[in-house]
Amino acid sequence: MNEHARDPYVGLNQYFGRKAAQAVPSWYAVGKVIATSPLKIRADGMDLETEDLYIAEHLSAGWQERLSGLSWPLTAELPQKILRGECVCGLSSGECQVIRPEETIQGKTAKEAPVTHGALLHVGDQVLLLRSADGQTYYVIERMVKVYHESVSTD
Repeated sequence: MNEHARDPYVGLNQYFGRKAAQAVPSWYAVGKVIATSPLKIRADGMDLETEDLYIAEHLSAGWQERLSGLSWPLTAELPQKILRGECVCGLSSGECQVIRPEETIQGKTAKEAPVTHGALLHVGDQVLLLRSADGQTYYVIERMVKVYHESVSTD
């Protein structure tokens, strides 16, 4: 077979590939946050309002999670502290002084802790959206970020 001969199936494959792309809509879209209060996202040439959107819980402002496995030892060095003030009581009055000596305190952090997260979406952020079958509802799946080529410390 000649290397330069045209494969007759290449054209058919390309034709059916184009037709399939037109027939099967993409379920995903990338949108841009244009307002945060209330949330408004521009995608597919439309401005999607809160009634058009469902958002992943971890992207919503004020969502809470319970962190666990946090217990580690803690040591704090407290410097000496001298507190001075006025002492007034029924028996006498005058100046008084309390001296807290320098000390080292050891303990552990809590094993679990609740955390309330702030808003993660900001105007200008890009988000990954999943369209409903009828195209009327969009699900905000994740915030998109640009890949950086900087090394990240493993500490």
